[in-house]
Amino acid sequence: MKKVNLLILFGVIVSSVFAQTPNFNFFDKIAFQEKSNFTNKAVFVESQNYNLTDFVYQRMEWEIDPDTLFIKGIVTTWFKSKTQNLNEIEFDLFSSLKADSVVQNNQKLTFNQAQNKINITLSNSLNEGQLDSVSIYYQGNPGNSGYGAFSQTMHNNIPNIWTLSEPYGAMEWWPCKQSLVDKIDSIDIIVTSPEEFRTASIGILVSETVSNKFRTMHWKHRFPIATYLVAISVTNYVNYSDFLELDDSRQIEILNYVYPEYLETAKKQTPRTVEIMALFNELIGEYPFAREKYGHAQFGWGGGMEHQTMSFMNNFNFGLVAHELAHQWFGDYITLGSWQDIWLNEGFASYLTGVAHEHLENDWWDIWKKSSVNLIISQPDGSVFVTDTTDINTIFSPRLSYSKGAYILHMLRWILGDDKFYAGMQSYFSDPEIANGFARTNQFIKHMETEGDTTFVEFFDDWFYGEGFPVYSANFLLTETNELKIELSQTTSHQSVAFFEMPVPVRVYNNNKTDSADFRLIHTTNNQEFIVDPGFKVADLKIDPDYWLVSKTAEVVNVSIIPISQQILVYPNPFSDEVYVSIPANQQLISTKLYSAEGTLITEFRGDISKFNLSLFSAGIYIIQIETSKVTFEQKVVKR
Repeated sequence: MKKVNLLILFGVIVSSVFAQTPNFNFFDKIAFQEKSNFTNKAVFVESQNYNLTDFVYQRMEWEIDPDTLFIKGIVTTWFKSKTQNLNEIEFDLFSSLKADSVVQNNQKLTFNQAQNKINITLSNSLNEGQLDSVSIYYQGNPGNSGYGAFSQTMHNNIPNIWTLSEPYGAMEWWPCKQSLVDKIDSIDIIVTSPEEFRTASIGILVSETVSNKFRTMHWKHRFPIATYLVAISVTNYVNYSDFLELDDSRQIEILNYVYPEYLETAKKQTPRTVEIMALFNELIGEYPFAREKYGHAQFGWGGGMEHQTMSFMNNFNFGLVAHELAHQWFGDYITLGSWQDIWLNEGFASYLTGVAHEHLENDWWDIWKKSSVNLIISQPDGSVFVTDTTDINTIFSPRLSYSKGAYILHMLRWILGDDKFYAGMQSYFSDPEIANGFARTNQFIKHMETEGDTTFVEFFDDWFYGEGFPVYSANFLLTETNELKIELSQTTSHQSVAFFEMPVPVRVYNNNKTDSADFRLIHTTNNQEFIVDPGFKVADLKIDPDYWLVSKTAEVVNVSIIPISQQILVYPNPFSDEVYVSIPANQQLISTKLYSAEGTLITEFRGDISKFNLSLFSAGIYIIQIETSKVTFEQKVVKR
């Protein structure tokens, strides 16, 4: 009951903060709303036939009137056969959209449309690598089983037709290959609508013409694009541009299509995009679609969607702008290869939103970290790796896919340091195997391991595949020489992880907190003891004061000062080569024994010996047993 009340109180506090500061977006992207886009996932099955073709180019020609929820179009697809004797090609197409005809080389083809599929018999079989095309003429009332696959909303009494296809809504408004196995190499989008309306879309605007009271706008995009990132929005847009000036005198255009009634507000907000893009360019690499554009199109949904080169947004608050822009690197240029790895999209974009706060709105950085951790630890379980891709609550979980996914990156940064962490991010972004393509988590891990010259197998087993988080406790005591002895313990919130091995940040303070010192405790075993020298008398200790970790603190206890003359001490711990033993003056040292972690005796030292050279032993966990004239004392030690 206490936990529930605390969570409710936290929610009230956060809601109050957000109400006062509308440019801070707690979840960075409205993840709760994104869940609703996935409602048809449980019944959609990706076709094995997707692997038989490579979509090279698609030309989409549509007639759309925002006053009417209807679409009429021609979609021409150029494709290469990836098999011998290909005689059929398959598209996803919602059942309410009726194909009038299919044409190949000016010849009408036989096709069958059923169960949200259209199967087309080609006029002749294709050899492997052979290029050909088909054009599908179709029309109808689009589906909307997700939130906004093809939607009609109003603004200022003006209609707006817009699309949002993630993850499987594309087939509800155009014939496509709805998959994560094949990006379309390039596209052209041509939309004709009544003259008073304009179309926002992907890539570069090639032409805009008006004839017989109809406006035709032609957009072209010459980068590979995942199906769910293709989008259009049609309403009475006005537009303007911001520009990022690069060091080599090039410019990146940030093109904004907004509602006329929102124009003056938008012009005050969107220039922040220039700062954010410059930051991401510096930290990750140049905006991947720089030779075309980036942009925003205002639309009638409560959040935002990272459509490639033109994010659709309801408003232009800082957090939302940063999140959707970050997706252009992670989500669009590099796209998740499976919905199990949704964190490669959402966790990355959420973390870069936090980083944008860190560099450009620093007052909100601590709030972002604290609110993220509090959300993650509000429940004791849950894996960032999505085991059930039919469960929309798991896939688009604000707590796991967004916040904990972001914190995996933050903890990697803590382990590696800024230089190696960002070098790993840059290396991942520039990997030619996944550039303009799809990635899985293991590919990202390899880049981080290379930059850190270490392994992250256990880290990802614990934090990505495992569930829960550590709950830390600490005892600390000050010796007569002002050395500080810290005993650090942990329990875990979920049984899937027995122990989280992490470098744990602690900060110690003097009595009036005028002095402080930070230490990084390499926590490899439970109830581990550390001896540090803060240089002043310590009155208080805090675990992870700057929110580097996903963790809770159960208790921190200040143990009374024990004179050295009454202590048995084994130090340093962890050690590299030598270990020292100190016993009280009123006791006599009889023997010191070294055991393996499993309890096997390795070696024994007899007599009053205080210094032990253990350099020949391998790294690992050991037990030192000390027998004195009064007691037998044991302590775990770690050799680096």
